[in-house]
Amino acid sequence: AFFTPYIGHGESVRIIDAELGTLEHVHSGATPRRRGLTRRESNSDANDNDPLVVNTDKGRIRGITVDAPSGKKVDVWLGIPYAQPPVGPLRFRHPRPAEKWTGVLNTTTPPNSCVQIVDTVFGDFPGATMWNPNTPLSEDCLYINVVSPRPRPKNAAVMLWIFGGGFYSGTATLDVYDHRALASEENVIVVSLQYRVASLGFLFLGTPEAPGNAGLFDQNLALRWVRDNIHRFGGDPSRVTLFGESAGAVSVSLHLLSALSRDLFQRAILQSGSPTAPWALVSREEATLRALRLAEAVGCPHEPSKLSDAVECLRGKDPHVLVNNEWGTLGICEFPFVPVVDGAFLDETPQRSLASGRFKKTEILTGSNTEEGYYFIIYYLTELLRKEEGVTVTREEFLQAVRELNPYVNGAARQAIVFEYT
Repeated sequence: AFFTPYIGHGESVRIIDAELGTLEHVHSGATPRRRGLTRRESNSDANDNDPLVVNTDKGRIRGITVDAPSGKKVDVWLGIPYAQPPVGPLRFRHPRPAEKWTGVLNTTTPPNSCVQIVDTVFGDFPGATMWNPNTPLSEDCLYINVVSPRPRPKNAAVMLWIFGGGFYSGTATLDVYDHRALASEENVIVVSLQYRVASLGFLFLGTPEAPGNAGLFDQNLALRWVRDNIHRFGGDPSRVTLFGESAGAVSVSLHLLSALSRDLFQRAILQSGSPTAPWALVSREEATLRALRLAEAVGCPHEPSKLSDAVECLRGKDPHVLVNNEWGTLGICEFPFVPVVDGAFLDETPQRSLASGRFKKTEILTGSNTEEGYYFIIYYLTELLRKEEGVTVTREEFLQAVRELNPYVNGAARQAIVFEYT
């Protein structure tokens, strides 16, 4: 698996516990406990001629060479900090650039996944668990991964992956996102990033304490890191392609629209997502309502006149309590916390930007995954699918499912869907 810890044979590293702030030795071949893989201990004794030691604008980092599925070698740097941990007073806020460090940071273990719900609906069914985070959950999660082919290229094209997950889940470290094959076979630098999801990444109250779109600003800061550092890994900052799937594709499309991001990349690939997807954005009013509903659910002030009190209270709550209370008041086929037209990252709705031509003019590759909706049907129509054998759906049940699964479309569109599947 790609994102199992890359610790060389016979080596040991020290890992900082995200929650306790303590250090733990992990020897090669041992399986680290699900603890916070945050800041790896710096080591000042580094060989300046070591090609795996890269001098970034914040400090030196050490990577490791591993095998790609083809048998070729690739160099990887896992868990490079690009932002300060968004904890305490920084929760819900836009990210701040990482601080500089001294010595050499060991970037050989996968980073934390950002706090999110974990899918347990179908137990250990692989089709569901394969999407669950495979590294510890922590608010300290704003890290970048870089994979480079060997021998190290010069001015290679760069592909930056943005994971999906409905803006409520996801992590760049999933085995299904193995970057090694793409880097080794296509001779490109592959970059992936962690960004905040769920309420921690997209809670909006229209205040400086909760301005919204924090997850998109995470991505934007990561893009700036790539612009400033990718040449140090053999990449060309003028040949960066963003690509993502589902919410990742929506994210890519919003970077095409945002004046803050347009100049940070060149091309884009959108897989099963667009800026006009009905689930991709909500109004400021709806976003505020959802934030106050969450505040009420976790016992915080939830009056519109007490927004600062609500944010202060929400900052004091356990992050897992927040993400586990986000779904109580939503209808079917809705994701609780998503991007919003905030006046900073997005000045206007995607529809208006597209109509007026205010977007990045570039090459775009777009498409969708075959039958991707099946994944959601098993969650939204569990009563129908719990029948052990001989699943029979009546026409009325079918029509009701069409209505529930397509709440955003008009009657003519629903009739077209019915015609397609009957």
